[in-house]
Amino acid sequence: MEYKMEANLLRYEFPTAEKTRTFLRLSNLFTQLEWLASQDNYHCHEAALLKYFNIQDATQRGDQKNDIIQELERNRIALSAYVGNPDVDQTLLNDTLERITRSVTEINAIGLRLSHLSSQNEFLRMMNQRSAIPAGFCEFDIPSYHHWLNLPDSIRKEHLSKWLSPMKAYHRAVALILEILRDSVTVRKGLVAKQGTFEIPMQGKVFPLVQVFVDPSLDFVPKVSANKYMLSVYFVPSGFNGRVVPRIDVPFELGLCSI
Repeated sequence: MEYKMEANLLRYEFPTAEKTRTFLRLSNLFTQLEWLASQDNYHCHEAALLKYFNIQDATQRGDQKNDIIQELERNRIALSAYVGNPDVDQTLLNDTLERITRSVTEINAIGLRLSHLSSQNEFLRMMNQRSAIPAGFCEFDIPSYHHWLNLPDSIRKEHLSKWLSPMKAYHRAVALILEILRDSVTVRKGLVAKQGTFEIPMQGKVFPLVQVFVDPSLDFVPKVSANKYMLSVYFVPSGFNGRVVPRIDVPFELGLCSI
């Protein structure tokens, strides 16, 4: 189960693997996109399109479809080893395995990579070409976009729902991968970063996701550096107050996630 932190602590997450970094970025973009698309406001729909193209840009390198499927299959194999283990909740385990199977089936049924979704629609393809230009969506640049923005909210929402539909399976898959990873966390409590610095040897172990839990009232934020030999946590002033803050001992909790 995902670690339930104390109410006064703020969780920071730091991916140490490129694949995990991409999954976290996609999860953030998917969540923002779906919320923006659900609103009855054309400014939100403008922002939704930009998030849509941000997702396209974030998946240009590599084959995210195969990466996601491979990660789901890797998790399925790892979790299957616990089938029949009396120390593991078998109902929850079987439910997770079924969700993995459904998610792989959904992704395979789409038939398109995330980075290619906009290429199936002339309007989106044209918009995507202009998305990298600052203020490139002005009405004199793309009259059809000006027309679209002035459609009734309900029609724009229908369009967005249709365009976003193939992404929902990707969103569910990425959310499931991150859920499984977060549920694997082992938390070390009662740690103190002396003068803002803390280090522990990794002894060859690799953790794709590192979590740091700290009291935000201390006004210090963590930075993490990690490899298979050493994990270092540095606490630095938030900088909001615009003043020099002396380095102090910072109490925190450390979560290491690996499935």
